Amino acid sequence: MVLQISVLLGAAMDDILGQGGDREPSPWPRRLAVIGAVLLAVVGGVIYLGHSRHPHSTPAALPTPVTSSPVPAPAGLAVPALPDQPDGIGGPTLPWGDSLRLPVTGTRPAWFSPATGGSELIGGLPADSSGYQFTRVRGGWAVQAGPTGRAQAGGDRNSACGDCAGPPRPVWSLADGARSATRVGTATQVAPAATASALWLTSYPVNAALSSTAGTAREVSLAGVPLAAPVRLPAGWVIRQATDRGLLLAPVSPQPGMTVYKLWDAAAPAASRTFDGVIAATATEIAWVANCARQCRVQVLSLATGRQATVSLPAATTASGAFSPSGDFLALQVSPTGVIGDDGALGTRLEVASVTTGQLTAVPGSSVSNDALVGFGWPASSDSLVAEFAFATKTQLASWHPGATRPAVAVIRPNRSQAFFIVG
Repeated sequence: MVLQISVLLGAAMDDILGQGGDREPSPWPRRLAVIGAVLLAVVGGVIYLGHSRHPHSTPAALPTPVTSSPVPAPAGLAVPALPDQPDGIGGPTLPWGDSLRLPVTGTRPAWFSPATGGSELIGGLPADSSGYQFTRVRGGWAVQAGPTGRAQAGGDRNSACGDCAGPPRPVWSLADGARSATRVGTATQVAPAATASALWLTSYPVNAALSSTAGTAREVSLAGVPLAAPVRLPAGWVIRQATDRGLLLAPVSPQPGMTVYKLWDAAAPAASRTFDGVIAATATEIAWVANCARQCRVQVLSLATGRQATVSLPAATTASGAFSPSGDFLALQVSPTGVIGDDGALGTRLEVASVTTGQLTAVPGSSVSNDALVGFGWPASSDSLVAEFAFATKTQLASWHPGATRPAVAVIRPNRSQAFFIVG
């Protein structure tokens, strides 16, 4: 940068010295003023980046809200020190709804309001240095102390033993909007129940090999009351989602390639049905993708009616999906073949499909690099999709209701120890 500045000043001086008495008045006084403005912007950018590379924050600090739209740079001035890549969802946005609050993980989980930037600690959850995992259930969340702060389908593992179960961990239930959580028991793994306000808790003997040991699963209410007799699962399988037609099981240790899931009923295990590549499931619907070699076809099965619909994604791959609370929409993370982001990473975007018609609608502003999309889901009882995006200088939360022309966006300053937002 110093070399570039020297070249600019050298060119300016050469031009000034080369002006003769018969020439037109030199434009360099005006040019020097512009160069001076550019140099000030460059220096400011260097100082800004120097500070941003060494953030000082307290552990598990809650994110700090800022204005919902970045301030544009003055017209005609570019700051070379800033990254030349997309840095957030641009364009006009809608205001964020006042009623929606998102759980935020950390040593002390809290409710966060994107509309106001305010936060409130969730009662009933003691401080835990390892953070908490949140699993979405109908009517709220199951909350479990865990090593990562995000739910893992395979349950807790003993790192000293590899594929072995660790000790069961406490589990709490958190109803939508509740100010405090209620302890419901202990378990190795947690999964949503088919009925509202219930969940499944699965336990294994400590240090038992998960791939060859049968877990014991029990359904309990959000108050911790047992709802049925315990069920012994097939060895090597865990519950992904309870449905109206049985338990959707996932392998404890998935093998490379397509993962096979099993819809299993303890009363009739021989009638189990398998699905390749499940990307979303609820109590009444399952979505899966069998093959994306030439064209992705997302299959959606209604368990109540047996009706099967197809959502076509031409020349694309899909990584994950999420059904809306009503079951009318399926959000999909789509990576069009051959699309590369401005930073060289694989490009991706969010699409929402109508389960009835199969019609796809792109979520406005969601075309980003693959690594910028942190997560997405439907955290509220209404059909509003929420996504979290992480960019170089900020994190953004976007909320979009199918049919809206633009999303609501809240901007969060980056924080090295920022806790996770639970968006679904």
